[in-house]
Amino acid sequence: MQSIFKGIAAAAAIVAATGFVSGDAAAQGRVTIGTNPQGSLYYTIGSGIAAALQDALQRPVTVQPFTGSSVYLPLISAGEVTVGLNSAIDAGAWYTGETSGEALSDLRVLARLWPLRQAYITRANDGMTEVGDLAGKRTVVDMTALTGVTAVNKATLMAGGLALEDVVAVEVSGLAAGLDALVEGSVDATAAAIGIPLTQQANATIPGGIRYLSLTGENATTAFFDENLPGVYPLEVGPNPAMPEITEPVVISAYDIFLTTSASLSDEEATAILTALYDAFPQLREDYPPLRGGAQDDMGNASNTVPYHPAAIAFFKEKGLWSDENDTREATFTE
Repeated sequence: MQSIFKGIAAAAAIVAATGFVSGDAAAQGRVTIGTNPQGSLYYTIGSGIAAALQDALQRPVTVQPFTGSSVYLPLISAGEVTVGLNSAIDAGAWYTGETSGEALSDLRVLARLWPLRQAYITRANDGMTEVGDLAGKRTVVDMTALTGVTAVNKATLMAGGLALEDVVAVEVSGLAAGLDALVEGSVDATAAAIGIPLTQQANATIPGGIRYLSLTGENATTAFFDENLPGVYPLEVGPNPAMPEITEPVVISAYDIFLTTSASLSDEEATAILTALYDAFPQLREDYPPLRGGAQDDMGNASNTVPYHPAAIAFFKEKGLWSDENDTREATFTE
């Protein structure tokens, strides 16, 4: 944790202190990184990336926090924010126009950063072990401030063999409200990213701790998620010292976080940013634990829901990291 705060402090001098200034950042020699608000995971990791890029590029790199991705994804597409941290779910929905009704067809991705791992959580003493056990239970489904999480909640229930009508659906504002309700006993299950401070706090507060419910059954496949919520996939997570709440392997829902950009970003600029990020990634993984789910060799993974920038494709081909699966995925964007 100390290294995270150290990274934020190091980046403090390069974080924008005022509101967003419009205009093409790259044309001014400045790189801007769009993130969620200060205090969020995106902002913390974005600050670390900014410090690394500024050191490598030897020019200003600023983190620009926004209230959410719905604000800065259109700015990224327009080239007014150079890059941003976005989930495959959010980026894909904006790219196709599902979110706003108008497709942001100029969105591109530069690199996959890490997988965000999300699970349904129950009180361990309640005896549930699988998502299918939620039938008839008071289950948080809708999170009004987090539409992406809501979408994953619904897809996870279906992947676990349940229809939405099979649970007693509960609506809350966000992650903290859902976990508070679980601690208080007013719901039987809620969802959150595994291992984050909020879930670890709930594990320490609830007698007997918490349990992440495992995805099982014929729908718990990548193919099922590809059809129902592209960008999400099942992922097995085993016990490790960082997450004492996991005592045996569990299969949860995961979706990748990408560094997004615009098709208008020049190949030269895209290559410079990607090279700096690639070189800095091993140290970033040491400084920011969530990034340990990512790796240099996985930065070009074919889990993208918008096309890779042409310079990124060339970069990963040169590194030997571009696969037939990548070609197949890219072809879907021209159909």
